[in-house]
Amino acid sequence: MILVLAFFWLIACAPILVFPIFDTSQELRFNYSLMAQIVAPFVATFCCYYASSGFTRTGSIRKVLILIGTGLMCWGSGAILYAMYPLLNDGRETPFPWYSDIGYLLLVPFMLAALSIFKKNLNIEIPLFAKLSGIIFFLMALTVSIYINLSKLSDASSVVSYIVILCYVLGDPLLLTSTIVSMSVLTGDFVRSWWLIFLGLICYYLGDLVYNYLALLGEYRTGHPIDITWPLGFGFIAVAALMMGSAPKRA
Repeated sequence: MILVLAFFWLIACAPILVFPIFDTSQELRFNYSLMAQIVAPFVATFCCYYASSGFTRTGSIRKVLILIGTGLMCWGSGAILYAMYPLLNDGRETPFPWYSDIGYLLLVPFMLAALSIFKKNLNIEIPLFAKLSGIIFFLMALTVSIYINLSKLSDASSVVSYIVILCYVLGDPLLLTSTIVSMSVLTGDFVRSWWLIFLGLICYYLGDLVYNYLALLGEYRTGHPIDITWPLGFGFIAVAALMMGSAPKRA
């Protein structure tokens, strides 16, 4: 079942890359990409919640899966709101910031909480090299994030806009850093599953990074090949959750 899900997930994501090759209409690219960004996080949420039901209520893995699933559900809700605005406003582009950004931004704290519980449950002291690597990656990611979003920060027309942009600037570097540190101490049960989760989070980060860069250059439109990173990343997480759920049940 897990392999079947992974196969069909890849098949479902592939058109986002294939459409530009065959010069498919922008409308089809837009609609398909937007639908993928809505369906993928909710299917992944279901997989996380379903897998969590096999663990005890006080188990750390259950908490981790629920937090990850809730973060994905928030992101998917943001995608729905993003898609609804043009439909309700004669096709006008969704403004920034808007209510959809609440959903997008909420993914980060839920993921950070999940990674925190994961690291705590390992009962392993984070080695010095991992801490130094985390600091280096955070500073590098933060520098890139500030550079890409600097014009947005300077053009912010309200306090709300500034705060939302600042949350984006800090959120992705924090998530990348926590992912890198968690990878450095990965051990014990569910190793393969966690590598898939980390891969999914890195796909998510790269999608945000390239999206912001293309938006800065004015070259991004929904349906761009970079859109595959989000549904693909959520697919890795969904498969990982089911792998955890199919393993022998532990406390």
